Amino acid sequence: MHLLPKETREVLSSLKSVLFETTKQNRWLLLGTVILWSFLGLLGVAFPIVSSFLISSIQKDVGQQMLSFIMIVWTVINASLGPFNAWCWDFAWNITHHLIRFYNDRMSIANLENLFKRPMLVAEGEQSDKVIATISTAREHIAEILHRIGQTCSAGISFAIATVILLKEEPTYVVILLAFMLLSIWIKSWIEFKYNPDSELDQMRIKMRAEETDHLNNLVNIGMLGREKEILGDVEKKLADNRWRTLKVSMKADLMRSSNYIISIISNVIITLLAVFEALKTGDVARLILLTGMAQTMASEGAPLSFFVGTVVSQTKAYQKAMDTLEYDHKLDLKTGRDRMAEGGKIELKHVTFSYPDSIEPVLKDLSLKIKQGDRVAIIGNSGMGKSTLINVMQHAYEIQSGEVIINGKNVQKVNRHSLKAVITYLNQHAVFWSQKNIKENLLMFNPKATEVELYQALNAANLLEEITHKEKGIEAKVTALSAGQKQRLSLARALLRHTPIIIMDEPTANLDTHAQTKVLEGIKNLSKVKGHKPTVVFASNVPAEIASANRILLLENGKIVEDGNPKKLMDNPDSKVYKRLKKYAALFKGE
Repeated sequence: MHLLPKETREVLSSLKSVLFETTKQNRWLLLGTVILWSFLGLLGVAFPIVSSFLISSIQKDVGQQMLSFIMIVWTVINASLGPFNAWCWDFAWNITHHLIRFYNDRMSIANLENLFKRPMLVAEGEQSDKVIATISTAREHIAEILHRIGQTCSAGISFAIATVILLKEEPTYVVILLAFMLLSIWIKSWIEFKYNPDSELDQMRIKMRAEETDHLNNLVNIGMLGREKEILGDVEKKLADNRWRTLKVSMKADLMRSSNYIISIISNVIITLLAVFEALKTGDVARLILLTGMAQTMASEGAPLSFFVGTVVSQTKAYQKAMDTLEYDHKLDLKTGRDRMAEGGKIELKHVTFSYPDSIEPVLKDLSLKIKQGDRVAIIGNSGMGKSTLINVMQHAYEIQSGEVIINGKNVQKVNRHSLKAVITYLNQHAVFWSQKNIKENLLMFNPKATEVELYQALNAANLLEEITHKEKGIEAKVTALSAGQKQRLSLARALLRHTPIIIMDEPTANLDTHAQTKVLEGIKNLSKVKGHKPTVVFASNVPAEIASANRILLLENGKIVEDGNPKKLMDNPDSKVYKRLKKYAALFKGE
């Protein structure tokens, strides 16, 4: 194995992994795929062999006219065999993909299950989109790999049987066909690796899509500058140029690839002529059928064999790359135990240090703090100071290197994961909803037992009820009909419906306009006013109005808390770092 190049060893290792995982998930899938396609491979060589045997057995007992009639019938059947074989391939394709879908569904469920267990680092924002999209990509690759493995078995069986029979009957055919086949493969490889027309076409399409996207993203600027006609003219010219370049590259590629067909035609003509001369010399029609049938099978299956193997290798590389994306650094694996989390909203961090796997310096350094039940805490600081990291560490979304995170007297590393999540609700700055469900259904996803009254109470507390009731379908309107600010308030309503004692938010009003920010902030203040429910609210923010809604501010610098106190007291102290950061917005803090 070590004699092989490193890249080849990696591909073989990946392929082994793919086959092992597939077999482990559904061992009958791979077996069924291989059997199905192997049957087609046997079918490809069965007709010439059976025909040769039948004609050989009756050739001496029938007259020339009958033999001619048999040959005409054989020719008609042989001509029909191609379309019939194509139908079998289509049928096998459908059956194979139906089988593969079973595996794909199971693989998707397994990957999603792993996603749910992951640290927050790989389960939010762009990384989340990338990982979820990769599941679909991995499914496509595994389907292609399994399908090509089956086809490789089919082509390999046909090729092997035809080669063995020809070696026994007429070795000349094997030498001729292998020579032409190697020449064809060399030409094809040269075209693909030196010229690579498909890659050039892909690059052209990618460039054109990028330019179109760039124009779409700049629609406002284009309108503001009054350059619509100029831009449209430029797009039209580039589209026209792209069409002609695409046609030119495609035609050139087709002409170059036609060399493979020319080689196949030449080899088929030579082997047919040799078979005819052999039949004329011996008077053995059955031998003509056998030799031409086997030679054509060998020629027709040899090229696909190399293609199928090449596809399996390339898809295996792509699949491994996809699976690498689905993996994550196990240094971030979360420690969990079997303890049950106690009720309440008390949070304590003792000497917590946290580093990302690739970072040189810790993001949080020996950090300690206590948060009481019912506090509204704003964590502020410059970008990169660790605000988002701190709130993720609080909810045990990241695993710390040292120290303790304690919630309601329990070390989060020793409690059941679901038990911990039952006391915490997390709101991202980008509210995510089930777009196929309406507003009511989205709310009920957070509390299936909530009554109609509770739903309206939550919407009212989130400062959204009036706007929802004025919609045509009210609470049953599509969630896609809501604005960004309304969606953010709907996420607050969902948080209230969970009735968790702790609510953690990451920049809840980021990217919203002033009016929407005001509405959301009123909703955040109302979180502490709902009768019988006063959760602890912790949020990372740099929005002054948002910070002013808190009753406690933590200033984070270089992974440490450098100031901690009541907003009014901090803003009344000219020496305070918080005051120096927010003195332009002092009026916002007067009412708190």
